[in-house]
Amino acid sequence: MASPSVCLVTAAVLILLGVGCAAAGQNPCPEGTDPFTELNVYFGQEKGDGGTVTEEEWRAFLAETVTPRFPDGLTVLDARGQWFDTSEGRLYVESTKLLNVLVPADSTDAGMESVRQISDTYKQRFDQQAVFITNLPACATVY
Repeated sequence: MASPSVCLVTAAVLILLGVGCAAAGQNPCPEGTDPFTELNVYFGQEKGDGGTVTEEEWRAFLAETVTPRFPDGLTVLDARGQWFDTSEGRLYVESTKLLNVLVPADSTDAGMESVRQISDTYKQRFDQQAVFITNLPACATVY
């Protein structure tokens, strides 16, 4: 019987080999689905001057800045977020808009660039310190 450390090393190598195969171009998605990247962008609604991004301002931003970059579709959810400002030692709780977009996995770089452009515009327009972005692997299909 192999020692526990040999078993752990063997397991780690097998996991890395599996990841390597997926990265080498094999579709890691179940049959009938395609690989996508899920992009999530969190837009705080509190402006730097103490005001709040209104629904009218948000709709205009969405129409002018977001939709042209993702014309195939997107989802926006109303959320409640919080973050800790270390420079002020203060916890901020604010309304948040969560933008969710799926892009084909082979378009991840272009999707991320679009998200960066959108985020830069939002920060400038609404006096924001930051916009939080995540990207996650996803498998999807349309029925």
